[in-house]
Amino acid sequence: MRISARQYAQTLYEMTDGKSKPEIEKSVVSFARYIYRNRKLGLAEKIIEQFAAIYNKKKGIVEAEVVTARKLPGPQMNKVKSFVKEKYQADEVVLKNTIDESIKGGMIIRVGEEVADGSVAERLGALKKILSN
Repeated sequence: MRISARQYAQTLYEMTDGKSKPEIEKSVVSFARYIYRNRKLGLAEKIIEQFAAIYNKKKGIVEAEVVTARKLPGPQMNKVKSFVKEKYQADEVVLKNTIDESIKGGMIIRVGEEVADGSVAERLGALKKILSN
């Protein structure tokens, strides 16, 4: 039977949830040895990604990316965090600010597969499309 990266990640989460730091370290080492012995190291990156997703969901953590033309100052970052926290009913928000000068202004917020594009470049593109019709 083939075991998926998600199943490995779920097992690792269950092995570490609620444990002390030394117990977690022991479990992780044991788990790493197991996937090495079973020639599953190729799945390691996917297992880590799936583990993070499971951990974040269980702990109420939402990871978001905000793309802006320039670095957002602290107060604006806090407003975006509050918006994401409220919208996704998260206990905690981990926000990454990515700089992309091509968006001209405004911002793009990505949470998982969901994208809210409020960039100037997007609005200009939409206006151009309307005017060309």
